[in-house]
Amino acid sequence: MKNLEFLVPPKHTFTIDEMPIVITAKDSRHISRIGVLVHTFLKCVMNGLTKSSYPVSGILFDGLDPYYQELGTVHSHISPTLIRVDLMVDVEGNWKIAEIDPSNKHGMGFALATRYENRAGDRQKLLSLLAPFVTEDMTVVLGRHEEFFRLEQRYFAKLLTEYTGKRIEVVSEDGIPKKLKKGKGLILDFPFCHNLESRVLLGRRFMEQPEAFINPPRHALGSKALMTLPWEHEEWLEDAGMLLTEIRELKKYLPPTYFGPFVVKELFSSGAKGVVFDAVKKRAIFQKYVAQRVFSFVGQEKFIRMACVFVGPSLAELTLSANTKLPVHGSNTAVHYHVENEGFEGLSGW
Repeated sequence: MKNLEFLVPPKHTFTIDEMPIVITAKDSRHISRIGVLVHTFLKCVMNGLTKSSYPVSGILFDGLDPYYQELGTVHSHISPTLIRVDLMVDVEGNWKIAEIDPSNKHGMGFALATRYENRAGDRQKLLSLLAPFVTEDMTVVLGRHEEFFRLEQRYFAKLLTEYTGKRIEVVSEDGIPKKLKKGKGLILDFPFCHNLESRVLLGRRFMEQPEAFINPPRHALGSKALMTLPWEHEEWLEDAGMLLTEIRELKKYLPPTYFGPFVVKELFSSGAKGVVFDAVKKRAIFQKYVAQRVFSFVGQEKFIRMACVFVGPSLAELTLSANTKLPVHGSNTAVHYHVENEGFEGLSGW
């Protein structure tokens, strides 16, 4: 075990095991297929929002600042390049999607550091798949709410600089006005910005030079409501260009998910007793709980979560997190593993 404290702020840990997890070729095929389906899904959603947005725009834009709503359908032919999908495994051993996130770059440094500390850097694909898009020096914008990720984003920028020969610089949102006045260059993505001047300048740059963004401002695609569309708007997705077979295949990996508001009622409640109204006034989705399989790690039973990074539809990186409790990631008790896909060994109970 090793704590990569150079990736996280003080009092936090990022613990890795220097023994990789090896998954089967079958699991690798499933994960790769999920990436293709999600990439197709996102492109079709963007196509649908410009073709016939009702009622999906109201769902995806719910709770989103009007400024980001407006940017969300500008240059709609441009889809996110860097996509993250988090997976879990149900009790029957099936891969299930926990998160789809095409709107930020969090975790790229964590994933690469886990790989390189396992002496597997020569087999990396993330940098090589991303490099063709990095044709100029590039800025990684760090929003105020992303401060926790500053160190791991710097590590990601350092490795990408070394690989591409281009200068990749992490700049806080408050430093963007000064940075953009210095020149052009590429921008990795457009996070939520509290600094109004930065937000306006980034928006103007996107309006005028959309090709400058690796990931365009598609904040609506980061809404959890995105996962309701295959379940509640199958026909709309089909009209947007996604094949019915693809929609139903995606649903095999996606837990049933529905758009709120909701109340929760016990099966034999009496009157208002056993009725929970917590989600009525919240912007929330209802997703069927996935009972997760536990795996044995050196005699200790743990839940897992697989962070999958895709560049377009291509699988670029896998990092597995394991914990004795749920949620798996986001705490100092999680242990992270580099993932190889050369055969069945390394993970007991798979």
